Amino acid sequence: MTQNMADEIRAKESEAKEVIASARAEGARLQASARTAAEQVVKEAKQKSHRYFREKVREAEAEADAEARKTVEAGKEETERFYAGKKSRTAEVADWLVKEVMSTYGN
Repeated sequence: MTQNMADEIRAKESEAKEVIASARAEGARLQASARTAAEQVVKEAKQKSHRYFREKVREAEAEADAEARKTVEAGKEETERFYAGKKSRTAEVADWLVKEVMSTYGN
């Protein structure tokens, strides 16, 4: 009976070792799976963030481009108004300039 009991204990110890080894392997597999899933979530979050910021930059560039076009157009209009305002004085100034040159250098 003691021999039978010792064999039974050894068998149970062997079974326990197998269960422990199996549990460790399962734990390692679960841990690796969780790590992989976490890495995938981080990767997807980075990609989503990159796409979001790239879109925001594109929107900001479009807005800045539109604002720059407005500014350039306003500058052109202001330049044309300035030119139109000073255009009438062109003949007067040219006449004065010719008289000054003629008086300084002669015919």
